[in-house]
Amino acid sequence: MEHQVLINICAIFGVATLVIIICKMLKIRYIIGYLITGVFLSPHTSGLFSKMEEVEIYSEIGIILLLFTVGLEFSFSNLKRIKNYVLVGGAAQVFLTIFLTAALIWLLVRPSIEESVFWGFLYALSSTAIVVKVLQDRNMINTPHGKFILAVLLFQDIMIVPLMLFTPILAGVGDSPGTALLWLIGKMILMGGIAFLLAKYVIPFFLKTVMKVQSQEVFLIATVFIVTGIALLTEKLGLSLALGAFIAGLIIAETDYNRMAISCFLPFRYVFMSFFFISMGMLLDYKIFLTDFLWIAFWFVFSLSVKAIAGILAAKTMKIDWKTALAAGFSIAQIGEFSFVLAQSGLEYQLISMNNYQIFLAVSILLMSLTPFIVGNAEKIQPALVSFFGKKQKLQKTSSDE
Repeated sequence: MEHQVLINICAIFGVATLVIIICKMLKIRYIIGYLITGVFLSPHTSGLFSKMEEVEIYSEIGIILLLFTVGLEFSFSNLKRIKNYVLVGGAAQVFLTIFLTAALIWLLVRPSIEESVFWGFLYALSSTAIVVKVLQDRNMINTPHGKFILAVLLFQDIMIVPLMLFTPILAGVGDSPGTALLWLIGKMILMGGIAFLLAKYVIPFFLKTVMKVQSQEVFLIATVFIVTGIALLTEKLGLSLALGAFIAGLIIAETDYNRMAISCFLPFRYVFMSFFFISMGMLLDYKIFLTDFLWIAFWFVFSLSVKAIAGILAAKTMKIDWKTALAAGFSIAQIGEFSFVLAQSGLEYQLISMNNYQIFLAVSILLMSLTPFIVGNAEKIQPALVSFFGKKQKLQKTSSDE
C-alpha cells in the first residue's frame, strides 16, 4: 500500500494513546502501556502489521538516542570515577549470571552444555532502556546504586559483541574463541584511539565552527550527524550502535554545548523510545500464555531470582554495603533488549526452539513490566528485609521463652 508506513505510525500512536490513558487512570507505568500496545498490534493478534521492519528501525533509533543522552549526562570524568565498577563489578555480574544460569538450567532441564551456556548469554544482559529511563525519571542516576547499575549496564553493552561472536561458535560454526577474542580486543583498542582523537581535537573544533552560525537548528543537525556517524563507525568495527551513541554523548559532554544538546534531543528520545517498547510487545504471541502458563511462571521466578542473586554478589565483590547491593541486584533483575537480538541469533543457529523463544519473550516482557516498580522501590528492599526478619526473630524468641 502506498501510505502503509503512515498508516502503521498512525495506528501505533492511536492505540498507544488510548492504552496509556487507561494505564494512567489505573496508575500503571506508561512503559507497561507501550508493551500492551505492542501485543495488541502484534502480527499474531491483528492483521495490521505483517512486517515489522519499520518499527524495528524506529526502536533502534530510540535506543541510540537514549544511550546518547545518558552519555551526555555522564561525561568521561564521571566514567573515570566508576571505572572499577565497570571493569570489576560489570564483569562479575555478567560472568556470574552466565555461570549460575547455565549450571542451573543444565541441572534442571538437561539440555546440551552449548544450549545451557547460550541461555546464560541471554540472561546476562539487562534492560538498559528501561532501567536508565526509570533512574533518570526518579533522579537516581547519581545515587550509589544508580552509579553501580549504570556501570554494569555499560559493561553489558560492551559484552553484546563478544556474546554475538561466540553464539555461532557454540553452534559449531564460525571462528575459534581465541581468534574472536583477539579481533574484539583489537576493535576496542582502535575505537578507543578514534574516540580520543575525536574528543580531543575533531568534535570541539567542529562544534565551535557550527556555533558561529548561532542557529539551534544547525546545531541539532550537526549533533545528529556526530551521533549517527560515531554509531555507524562502531557498527562498522563490529561493535554495537548503542555503544557508539554512548561514546558520542561522552564526547559532547566534555564540550561547552552539552546542555544545549540535551534540550534539543529530549523530546525526540521519548517518541522513539515508545517505538522500542511497542516493538518488544509485537514480537510476542499471546497464545503462549494459554499453552505454557506454568512454564512461564516457573521461568519468571527463576529469572528474577538468578539475576538478582548474581547482581547482589557482583556488588558485594566491590565491597558495597548490603542496602546498595540489594537495590542494585534487584534493579537489574530483568532480561535486556539486546537479549532479543541474541535470541533471534540463537533461533537461526538452532540453539533454542521457537516455543522456548516465545516463553523467553513472555518472561522477558513480564520482567520488563515489573522493572519500573522494582527500580522505584529498590532502596526499600534492605530495610523491608531487616524489618521482616527482625519481627520473625522476635516471634521465635517469644515462643521459645513461653
